[in-house]
Amino acid sequence: MSLAGRFGLVVGALLIVVAAWAFNDRVFWIRWFSQPPGDTVLLNWQWYQPVDVIKDEPSTPLPIANDTDRAISDDALAEAKAYAEAFDSLAFLVAHKGVLELEHYGPGQDRTTIIDSQSMHKGLLGVVATVALDQGFIPSLDTPVATYIPAWAADDRSTITVGQLLEMASGLAQVEYGTSAFAPGQRLFFGDDLDGPVNTIPLAFEPGTAFDFNHINSQALHAVLTGTTGMSYAAFVREYLWDPIGASFAQVRLDHDGGTARIFCCVQTRPMDWMRLGVMLANGGRMNGTQVISEAWVDRLMSGTALNPNFGFHVWLGSPYSGARLVSEPQNRRAPVSAPFLADDVMYVEGRGGQRLYVVPSAGLVTYRAGRIDFAWDDAKIMNILLAGIQPSEAAGDSSND
Repeated sequence: MSLAGRFGLVVGALLIVVAAWAFNDRVFWIRWFSQPPGDTVLLNWQWYQPVDVIKDEPSTPLPIANDTDRAISDDALAEAKAYAEAFDSLAFLVAHKGVLELEHYGPGQDRTTIIDSQSMHKGLLGVVATVALDQGFIPSLDTPVATYIPAWAADDRSTITVGQLLEMASGLAQVEYGTSAFAPGQRLFFGDDLDGPVNTIPLAFEPGTAFDFNHINSQALHAVLTGTTGMSYAAFVREYLWDPIGASFAQVRLDHDGGTARIFCCVQTRPMDWMRLGVMLANGGRMNGTQVISEAWVDRLMSGTALNPNFGFHVWLGSPYSGARLVSEPQNRRAPVSAPFLADDVMYVEGRGGQRLYVVPSAGLVTYRAGRIDFAWDDAKIMNILLAGIQPSEAAGDSSND
């Protein structure tokens, strides 16, 4: 056989191997090539399959303040709205003591708009895990995660606790991320086996010794929640959180039919449902006459730790102020904070590039923003505008929606 012929055989064999490999990973590649462009991802939420619908009902808005009965000054609301508009916000809502004082949507959007949350799902996950702790499904924060992930039981990961996952202090290694389809982290977003990376992720440092914001910590909580409750993630959220707060639509992505939910990112829901969640938290866990979460567990959810005083159970805390918040001690990563917050109890659920839910219990203030992914969005600036605008007589009191 000629040299050219042998070369052709080698190339043909390589093509067959590559084709077989790609076919075995076809779900990933279908999702990879069908994902929406980055500037449309927030509204283009129907491209992914399969999903598990948490609930699908019409949205019930919060009560709306009269024009002459707002607790936040018109000037402050106008300034906050202008800031939100400057960042091409799809939705910007502000409530005081459970009553809407501002409801703004971008062009073509309204109360029915469903928006992808990006990593705001992590904050929701923190609330869901708090419900499971409060209801006694998870025995305690010291419960070993290996009880629910047997693959961890035979090595040093056996000491990792539920509390360490919630507080991002597990010691688990980071998955390598990048824009390339071949970056391992992309399998977390688009692959059809989420349990695989969780089962095989190694330790990078001793559990409980450092704060390290890590997607794997969040995803590992799926096995804990489904293992303790005996319910799917969507079913548990619906029965113990979404129904009690009167929320409407939400869905989560599954890695495959009947499989594992992606809970480290990307729940899709409506702005008003985030607001209802925030009002419940601002009111000490109470909504519509129901104590959804005990006050003690709400306080624990929103309390910092020795490893990171600006982080609770998958939620960020505005105080104490140091000019930056710790993102990863091992990687020496910190995110700048432009100024101290005007209230000591600001809590916020964070999604990529300015997707936010803010809760300030002492002021009865809840604010939601979704829009253009832009890391220049300033948490302290927007919240201090609103906090400074609350009339002195309205600054404290019950924030319930009862």
